[in-house]
Amino acid sequence: MSSMVEVDRLSKLYARSPSEVRRRAAGVFGRVLLGRGRTSVGKLRPTEFWALRDIGFRVARGEALGIIGLNGSGKTTLLRLLAGQLLPDEGEIRLSGSTAALIDLTAGFRMSASGRENIFLKGAMLGRSRREMERMFDDIVAFTELGDAINAPVSSYSAGMLMRLAFAINLASEPDILLIDETLAVGDFRFRQKCLARLRELRERCCFILVSHSMADIKHFCSRVIVLDKGRIVFKGEPEAAVAFYETMNVVEQTSEKRIESILGPWIHNTDAVADLEHYWSDADGRPIDEIRAGETLYFHVAFTPNHTPRRLIMGIPVWTESGQFVTGFSTETANDHFTVNAAKKTVFRLEVPNLALNPGRYVSNFTLLDGPEFLVRMANPSLVVKANAPPYWGVVSLPHKWFRADDIRTHLNLLTEEVRQTL
Repeated sequence: MSSMVEVDRLSKLYARSPSEVRRRAAGVFGRVLLGRGRTSVGKLRPTEFWALRDIGFRVARGEALGIIGLNGSGKTTLLRLLAGQLLPDEGEIRLSGSTAALIDLTAGFRMSASGRENIFLKGAMLGRSRREMERMFDDIVAFTELGDAINAPVSSYSAGMLMRLAFAINLASEPDILLIDETLAVGDFRFRQKCLARLRELRERCCFILVSHSMADIKHFCSRVIVLDKGRIVFKGEPEAAVAFYETMNVVEQTSEKRIESILGPWIHNTDAVADLEHYWSDADGRPIDEIRAGETLYFHVAFTPNHTPRRLIMGIPVWTESGQFVTGFSTETANDHFTVNAAKKTVFRLEVPNLALNPGRYVSNFTLLDGPEFLVRMANPSLVVKANAPPYWGVVSLPHKWFRADDIRTHLNLLTEEVRQTL
């Protein structure tokens, strides 16, 4: 299936100084006017920082991509780049088809004009003729449920009314690509359900990119999800696994950042070497999990596509308690498991840990992938909660053991060595 949205090594630079903002903006517009392609920004000045760095993904028709992350991770910046409201400093964006963006609800509206007039204004911005908008007008008004308010200036509209109008116009125009930023959180429950139902109707004909802090919307509507942190993609995968990863990030954010970094180490993902990365704790059927009972069998799912054939592939998962105590590690090297993978071919691995000996608690871990001594990946896994499956427990692990009585001579003799027995 061909991609409708292709993003390749996209980066966006921001500056804290107004003069630096003007200087960088002039450089970007200059490259656009001269028709120059992607170029390197070079060394950053002290007042500059990357809002987005080396972002890459594809979205095909019929797919819904979710984008989640902590505040300031670059979600809205990415959506505004896709909508053409910002220009990238590095990288490329390729869009196939018409695009509609629900980012700023007031964008494109003439606030002094009525809702009726704005339907035609927004339609023109979306590339629709007046005749097309006249044909869709009654359906749009019916969807908004605004009634006579459609003839009032939109400056008198509440945020919910603006959202209804913006949604109705954009959905009626049936764009090929629809960009949505948090607007599903606006409005009453019934209208939100109405919007979601309409989006599902359009899904087979369009592709969607949704930014949201509602994990319920992400899991319900999206087919794939990427997680952003500090302007970089730190996770790509199925909604359940991505949400679990994001929730782990929230736990990390609420504790000391330096302490957590000292536990997990800096994150690494060499996208030139490894693509299509998935990694998460799972059940026996490969479904993502975030909790398990002590003593049960634990599984870990890994999938990736190497862009070249590794010389010596090593995978590992070090595990810590939430407070930073190192517990154990699972490694292909210590297990003496040696695997070979082929370049450009997706490969799936599974780790099995029978009779999990971890005691109840929350555990954090990394997935590491190396080519010999070189780190290709070191990324945090979704946290794992181990629940109690037996009465009392002490420490971090419960090792298999057995107690028995040894208070008669026959049992004692069985415990003694042959040499000692002969002296009795």
